[in-house]
Amino acid sequence: MRMISVISIDDHEMISLGLEQVFSETEDIRVCHFCRTKDEAAAFIGSKSPEELRRTVAMVDIKLETESGFDAADFLVRRGVNCLMYSSFSNAGFVVKTMEHKIKGFVSKNAGKAEILDAVRTVARGGTYIQKDLIPSMMYVSSILVSLTKKERELLDLISEHLPNEIIASRLGISKRTVENYVSRIFDKFNVKNRYELGKYL
Repeated sequence: MRMISVISIDDHEMISLGLEQVFSETEDIRVCHFCRTKDEAAAFIGSKSPEELRRTVAMVDIKLETESGFDAADFLVRRGVNCLMYSSFSNAGFVVKTMEHKIKGFVSKNAGKAEILDAVRTVARGGTYIQKDLIPSMMYVSSILVSLTKKERELLDLISEHLPNEIIASRLGISKRTVENYVSRIFDKFNVKNRYELGKYL
């Protein structure tokens, strides 16, 4: 039996300790390292061989204390580590973003033990795993995203950062009125009335 080594990248220590307990009850999965940042993960994997990295799954929180978990995952993927986003955020937009970053899987922290184990094993084999109850909403958001123009998608990314229209206008070098028009079109495509409703998808 090939042992799967898991790196837990999370700024909440109790999450990593909880995963360690869950995996200790299996015969094929073990947590081999805890870290809080991309730099800590980089230092650890730098000492591992390519073969060891192929047997490793990094479970990465989406929002680390001082950086994006997606940046950490992108770094690890480029070095041959299979990554699984593991987050308390279960919005469909995060699932879609996971796929766009070519990360192998997404599972939320409210998933059951059996699903977490299934996700880790699937990703370790090189497969893709999306938490089952998140797939319908992911497909819905994906169908809307493909209908957005490049500028609308750019705006949507900035909205997801909770930036006000004034800051978005400054970032994009356009007027506030133009931003408001784009935002209105985005609301229409998502069939929502305000940013709060839109945030359920992002």
